[in-house]
Amino acid sequence: MPADGLIQQLPRRLKMGELRIFVAVLEHRSFRKAAAVLHLTQPAVTKAVAGLEATLGVRLFDRIANGVELTVHGRSFAPRATAIFDELRRAAQDLTLVSSGAKGSLRVGTVPMPAIPFLPVAINRLIGEHAGIFVAVVEERETELLDRLRRRDIEVAILRMSLIEPGDDMQVAPLFDEKLCVVASKDHPLASRTHLNWAELLEERWVMPPADCYFYEHVQRTLGRLGMRMPPQMVETFSIQMQFSMVLHAGMLGFGMRSQISFAPGKEFLVRLPFDLPIDSSVVAAVTLKSRQPSPVAQQLVEHIRSLAAHAPAQALQYRTAAV
Repeated sequence: MPADGLIQQLPRRLKMGELRIFVAVLEHRSFRKAAAVLHLTQPAVTKAVAGLEATLGVRLFDRIANGVELTVHGRSFAPRATAIFDELRRAAQDLTLVSSGAKGSLRVGTVPMPAIPFLPVAINRLIGEHAGIFVAVVEERETELLDRLRRRDIEVAILRMSLIEPGDDMQVAPLFDEKLCVVASKDHPLASRTHLNWAELLEERWVMPPADCYFYEHVQRTLGRLGMRMPPQMVETFSIQMQFSMVLHAGMLGFGMRSQISFAPGKEFLVRLPFDLPIDSSVVAAVTLKSRQPSPVAQQLVEHIRSLAAHAPAQALQYRTAAV
């Protein structure tokens, strides 16, 4: 079918049932598994996909030994089909929120470790300005958040750019600069020292994130550029709360980000050790889809984070922290 004809006919001829079945087959890479999930017969799934292919005038799947795989046309069509169902799901969620009395919604993504410290404060400001607004915060690893942006499951992701490289379809708005630092309890024997070297710190007990997470890789890259060995970790945990608890209550050392310390649990009992990691700072940015204009509420949240970060240095002077 000529392109102009397809553009005119597709909105009228596309059947949502067929599209729903296509998405199920896409997710499960199998007609049989999609049929089971949708409580349909396999012939019904096969017929629906064939009908969609007839409407589009292209083949979407090729059969392989253990299921199906997308054709080149299928790979082109899949993101749009998925986006349609994601938008319908969010429409249902928004209608439910409106029915419950909410006057708007925002879905924002961030990383669980280390969490962006200004986000909770910025959200609190936003809620204070918009009575009745609903805010959903999604915590995922960086790659998953970018996937959620592409699926339009979240509107904005707050990420450290040193840990990820967004694609050409993403818009990056810098918020503030960050630096890595070493943290300890204020009662730690090293907390009163004014000068430290890396050899001394390597002799201490450390709590670290798992080796398969992006923050660990960031620490590893930072130390590698300086020709420094990774510390011998005694405890490994993905939870930022548990990391700080081990620092506070078990006398261990840990890594943190400079702005994070001002908002850390038990921050009044934490200090940044006076050991300089002379590496370029990394940018924390708000990432959105180029094809999706951020809502005014999302833009306000971003501006609140930027404003909080701009005033953080003065706030940080209240604590016993050494400049890093």
